[in-house]
Amino acid sequence: MIRPLLAVAAAIASICAGLAAPARAEGMLTLRDRLLVVSSNTTITVATQLVGAFADRHPGVPRPELRLADTQPALEFFCAGIGPETPDIAILARRMPGTMYEACQENDVRDIVEIRIGLGAIALAVNRGDPTPDLAARHVYEALAAERVSEDGFVPNRTATWAELAPHLPDLPIRVVVPEADSGTRQLFEDLVLEGGCRYVKGIRLIFEAAYRRSKCITLRDDGVVIAAPLLDVAAVVLASPRGTIGVMPLTDVTGSGGNLVALSIDGVHPDPASVSALDYEPTRVVYLYAKRQHSRNRNGIGVVRGIHEMLAEATREGAIGPGGYLVNAGLIPLSPAGRLAQRQLAERMTPMSAR
Repeated sequence: MIRPLLAVAAAIASICAGLAAPARAEGMLTLRDRLLVVSSNTTITVATQLVGAFADRHPGVPRPELRLADTQPALEFFCAGIGPETPDIAILARRMPGTMYEACQENDVRDIVEIRIGLGAIALAVNRGDPTPDLAARHVYEALAAERVSEDGFVPNRTATWAELAPHLPDLPIRVVVPEADSGTRQLFEDLVLEGGCRYVKGIRLIFEAAYRRSKCITLRDDGVVIAAPLLDVAAVVLASPRGTIGVMPLTDVTGSGGNLVALSIDGVHPDPASVSALDYEPTRVVYLYAKRQHSRNRNGIGVVRGIHEMLAEATREGAIGPGGYLVNAGLIPLSPAGRLAQRQLAERMTPMSAR
């Protein structure tokens, strides 16, 4: 649920810093002169591209303000209420949970438009010519976790080779390059792969306290097996690393490597546009855009801000989310043609989402 009110108030104050006072546009009263967009760390590239494209297509309109936050605080900002001090749009790599939808409703944020912009995926990749083991998410967790479950509780993880985890895996040293901890890709790797791999481990499943349970899933080894690098450098580090080194990166980094990197299957599913689009590949994210219909101008030209409908149109036009759209360069995999059409219709009608 909502974090303490003081924390939310401070965050909102930070978001709104520098925003203009109530402004008149074309004789119609608005309470803010530009859109306020909040993005999670994992979607900042997508959000930046959208804001830039919107500004280019509407040169007479002030460029939208873009603020960055983790997913939960971003949702809290969005759901804090209605008015010029709260965001108009949120762009996230996770669907709004039912509890947050209820929090929005309690704060009078009632007409929320939910748009799926596209898909993205986290890949584990190796150099071309290296072994390409069929890993399970559980193998990845057991290889990289700082501690492993034993009869006496938790003990330091000393697993040295992949073959120690399963007979079909290569007898090569475990060596994995991951993005640094503040990267959105790292957070998705923790959520989609590490937690997915540890959820059925008995000693983990029996931990009642959620934060402690998560820490046992995502805390990584510090004995040299795991190498942290800036996200933009992960692919280069893997390419320069010894045989068998695995890198954690967006799937687009693999497809953009010119064949020098090869993505590994996870739990028997190989990551490609088809498996990602069908959501068969587990480490897949859906990028969502949420907009407050209540912030749009009414028939009398009065509202919080101009441009919400135009931003929804920009976020769903074929030149943005289609196969040749600019958001493909931001790491997105397009929805199916029918899926893109459905999202475009939701945007045009500004159809409010229903209760979870």
